[in-house]
Amino acid sequence: MFDINRIARTLPHRYPFLMVDKIIDLTDNMVVGIKNVTFNEYFFQGHFPNNPVMPGVLQIEALSQVGGMLALNTVPDPENYDTYFLKIDNCKFKQKVLPGDTLVMKMELLSPIRRGIVEMRGTIFIGNKVATEADLIAQIIKSR
Repeated sequence: MFDINRIARTLPHRYPFLMVDKIIDLTDNMVVGIKNVTFNEYFFQGHFPNNPVMPGVLQIEALSQVGGMLALNTVPDPENYDTYFLKIDNCKFKQKVLPGDTLVMKMELLSPIRRGIVEMRGTIFIGNKVATEADLIAQIIKSR
């Protein structure tokens, strides 16, 4: 649905922090994004050199960027807005994320967006297994 160029026009993130490769589904209350994890990722140099594992905080960041695509899709000029974390709840890491994994990240609205507050439940799948899940709250704010 959205390729990397469209994602880069919407989100303010750039290398090495743009962590979504494509958006494959987007509705008014749900979005699904893809992240292909390769051995060439910068974080594998130090986490951990002989046992590469994707850090959990970066998994949550990738989820939040997918959620940002959903949130910013609700404003007419998304390039003039940013989203900021307010809260992370019920976060669970259930499976290691390794080089070669394809993350299918699903974010669903838990309630309608009000006053720029976005409440979402996120799930990362590797194949048909849940790798990570969390409830995220963010705020949409107009950029300066």
